[in-house]
Amino acid sequence: MKLSEHFNSSEFACKCGCGGMDNGAGVNPKLVQVLERMRQYIGKPLVLSCAYRCPAHNAEVGGVSNSQHVFGTAADVQLPEGMTVDELAQVAEKCGADGIGWYTWGVHVDVRGYAARW
Repeated sequence: MKLSEHFNSSEFACKCGCGGMDNGAGVNPKLVQVLERMRQYIGKPLVLSCAYRCPAHNAEVGGVSNSQHVFGTAADVQLPEGMTVDELAQVAEKCGADGIGWYTWGVHVDVRGYAARW
C-alpha cells in the first residue's frame, strides 16, 4: 500500500514477517511524513533497514523493550551514497525528526514527541 509519494507500507513492515501493524501500513503517519520530506530534500531514494518491529522481533535483535520501533514511530535509514552520517542526521533534524541516533550505517529517525539525540 502506498503511504506517500516515495514509500510503500512494505518498507515499514516487521522483518520477521509477522504482519504486525497491518504489514507496515499502521506506522505513525508523522514518521512517513518526516521520511518523505527527507527523501525529497536529499533527492535520492532512502533505504529503511528497519522500521516497525513486533515485540518478539525487537527482543530477538536486542532492542530495548520501549523501543520506538515497537510503537511504529521509528525507522533506521541507511546512509545514501555520497553522504556522511552527520549530513543525514542534519537532514533528519531539518525535516522534523524528534529522535535521531548516529550510527556507522546511517541514522535512526523517530517521532517520539520530544527531542532525543545519541
